[in-house]
Amino acid sequence: MNADIAIQVRGLVTQFGAQIVHDGLDLDVRRGEILGVVGPSGCGKSVLLREIVGLQEVSAGDISFPYFDATGLAPRLGVMFQDGALFSNLTVLENVEAPLREHTRLTPALRGEIAALKLAMAGLGPEAHHKKPAQISGGMRKRAAVARALALDPELLFLDEPTAGLDPIAAANFDEMTRELAQSLGLTVFLVTHDLDTLHAICDRVAVLYGGKVAALGTIPAITANASGWVNDYFSGPRGRAAGRGVAGG
Repeated sequence: MNADIAIQVRGLVTQFGAQIVHDGLDLDVRRGEILGVVGPSGCGKSVLLREIVGLQEVSAGDISFPYFDATGLAPRLGVMFQDGALFSNLTVLENVEAPLREHTRLTPALRGEIAALKLAMAGLGPEAHHKKPAQISGGMRKRAAVARALALDPELLFLDEPTAGLDPIAAANFDEMTRELAQSLGLTVFLVTHDLDTLHAICDRVAVLYGGKVAALGTIPAITANASGWVNDYFSGPRGRAAGRGVAGG
């Protein structure tokens, strides 16, 4: 086993009735990288994420964590779901405390201090702590969801469409926060997105899901150098060219 591989997927098959979503999919995620996962709608990006974190069973194949298997320790996972998936009846602070209540025996005071720290790391100050999710903006809800994902100090962070619905400035700020957290905490990030700006700005590599498999994997320049079909249309269309120019110009 390669100790530099944080997540390894081999021969993954996912089938819902007659529909085959993944058909022998293979993927390695390296330790410490931000991997962007893209593909057309319905190709199984979010399904793959849920399978890796254990929320959905696979039809066939194997998902393993080679680095963690070598150390004998189970990996700690943090997940930010689409749209945040915060508990609407809890405050922002209580949402971040929820994993700590469930999985630790910390005192309420210490739980609150840790939750406040995680919120600060995600860019949310005390003014947001006691508000309900419906009382804050979409961007703030996403940051609160990241703080909750970080509550138990994960080594692997999964983000599902983190910038969807954000305006360009908020999305760019969220990308910068993601990169800073990954670097400062030594995270491996599995990021499902449609956002070309995010791919160019913070992803070390990109995996393109198409036709039930990983159709392309590598840096954006490496992928686009030999791209054809949907992959070429995605990265070399008007939006893809604009995102690439934005990074080059920045």
